[in-house]
Amino acid sequence: MKKNEVLKVKIEDYTEEGFGVARAEGYVLFIPNTIAGEEAEVLVVKAGKRFGYAKVLNLLARSPHRVEPECPLGNRCGGCAFWHLSYKEELRLKANRVQAQLQRIGGLTLQCEEPIGAPTPFGYRNKAQYPIRQVKGEPQAGFYAAGSHGIVSGAPCAIQPPVFNAILEATLQFMKQRGIPAYEEQGYSGLVRHLYLRRGEATEEILVCLVVNAQDFPLKQDFAEFLQKQFPAIKTVCINYNDQNTNVVLGKRTETVCGKGYIEDILLGKRYRIAPQSFYQVNRAQTEVLYKKAIELANLSGNERVLDLYCGIGTIGLSLAERCKELVGVEIVPQAIENAKINAAINGIENAEFFCADAKDAAQKFAQEGKQFDVIIVDPPRKGCDQQTLDAIIQMAPPTLVYVSCNPATLARDCKILEENGFETVSATPVDLFPRTHHCECAALLKRRSADV
Repeated sequence: MKKNEVLKVKIEDYTEEGFGVARAEGYVLFIPNTIAGEEAEVLVVKAGKRFGYAKVLNLLARSPHRVEPECPLGNRCGGCAFWHLSYKEELRLKANRVQAQLQRIGGLTLQCEEPIGAPTPFGYRNKAQYPIRQVKGEPQAGFYAAGSHGIVSGAPCAIQPPVFNAILEATLQFMKQRGIPAYEEQGYSGLVRHLYLRRGEATEEILVCLVVNAQDFPLKQDFAEFLQKQFPAIKTVCINYNDQNTNVVLGKRTETVCGKGYIEDILLGKRYRIAPQSFYQVNRAQTEVLYKKAIELANLSGNERVLDLYCGIGTIGLSLAERCKELVGVEIVPQAIENAKINAAINGIENAEFFCADAKDAAQKFAQEGKQFDVIIVDPPRKGCDQQTLDAIIQMAPPTLVYVSCNPATLARDCKILEENGFETVSATPVDLFPRTHHCECAALLKRRSADV
């Protein structure tokens, strides 16, 4: 297979990222914006030894599930994978993916529960990170194009609230008026790197954080006043200083220009503080659905001791604290633990204790000390649980384990290990927190087998 070849293919399946998969005389091609069952004339844009990438030139046979993209950016940016697909079919694909991973990787015969979809795929994100770059002498902003650091700009993103795009445009206007240059990756020059926005959906409070390639920003007060005059919902403005040659958005130092340095939001009746670095799920409505499911699976009576590993700022644990006797939360990020303690105090929760430690270290320590928990909740990053964490959970042998996952592959891997060591996977429910993207969360319930009690 060579680059620039034109072929006629039939889409057979999907990749994890949502690309269509086709085969041409045994050679595998990954093709974005296609649907299984469709036939297309495609152009090979990249050809490796075992597989390549192609783009559609002409659709020869369209799927009944194809729809016109409702986002102005369509599929030009690298954020979404499924604007060309009906949402009903997207949900089916995500549920099938979870099911397939549990069977193929986990060796489970479990039938997944029906996926819980979002009420709307529009405007659900409460967080945005806009790269700002100097293009032809002027600052431009938007999102990275798929597979590159090129900027896709000029239109609002359909999964962001409209106010975010308005704040972005105002920021670019301020930069042009004051002659502030944007960052240029090739020479590591220029000043403004990113505009980072967060919004409390329930409170409507907005946090603005401008990331600059410097150790100071003399116009910070003018910038804050310029935005707050136009957008009263902006309650705090911060400047983050990041002058390192890195792809990491935020640097180590953040300065609060106005406001308290954080905003607040309400989740399942609890109030939470959200700072620039705080982990907080981007889809509030579906997060409530996910946490309600986790609480349902925990099936608390009020007398349980609960361990919440990878607890972040405490959102899952604090949501169920009133339903248990004792809550212990563990998180490796110091600021997150401080936020969790503050959030417990804000909400009058006195039966919660939080520790700053790696989940595996804390879990091993608890196991060695012989501590017992009735329910353990884990919500690990995409890489899943460390082997040491799983070993400690197995040693502590809680009757109930609730596993909240953002990666069905590592969920399946971990369930297999737990199944081999005294647990049974009872249920798995896909919950779509990220409509139009290829990501999908899942809440799984594992029980300790009675023979092992």
